[in-house]
Parts: sequence; structure tokens; C-alpha cells
Amino acid sequence: MNCSEARRLPALLGAVLRELRRAANSSAAPPGPGSAAGADGSLYILLIMIFYGCLAGGLILAYTRSRKLESKHDPYHLYIERDWRPGGPAEGQRL
Repeated sequence: MNCSEARRLPALLGAVLRELRRAANSSAAPPGPGSAAGADGSLYILLIMIFYGCLAGGLILAYTRSRKLESKHDPYHLYIERDWRPGGPAEGQRL
């Protein structure tokens, strides 16, 4: 349905609103004996999400720590640390 026409837009929105109200009224059921099972399912999903969140956080933390350690042992950084500090090798001396 084309909504670019200004006359038809209020009618379309009214029809959508009536449909949503009708769907909400028909799906509103009183809580029955199976409602506790839904609460347990929500708790289970929450626990699984917390577990995977901690797992992802641990992996990210381990990765960043390994990158820091890797950069400290990089030969280029060792060369800079050894040869470019004050009192390093004498000028004209080649390695």
C-alpha cells in the first residue's frame, strides 16, 4: 500500500491501530500453571548470557595482555631500548 498520499495515511494508521488492539485483546490470557516455566526459561537464558559475557570478557582480556607481552619482546623494541638510550653504544660503533 502506498503511503505517499496524505488522504490515505490516516486511514492506514487507523487500520494498523485497530489490528494491534485486536491482537493484544485476543492474546491477553490469564496466568496459568505454565507461567512458572516461562520464568525458569528466562532465568536460564539470563545465566547463559552472563556466562558467555564473562567468557568473551576473559578472552578479550587475555588477548590484550598477550599483545602487550608480545610488543615488549619484539626485536625492534629491544633494539630501540638498547641502542637509543643515553649512554648506549658509542658513536661510530656498528653492531
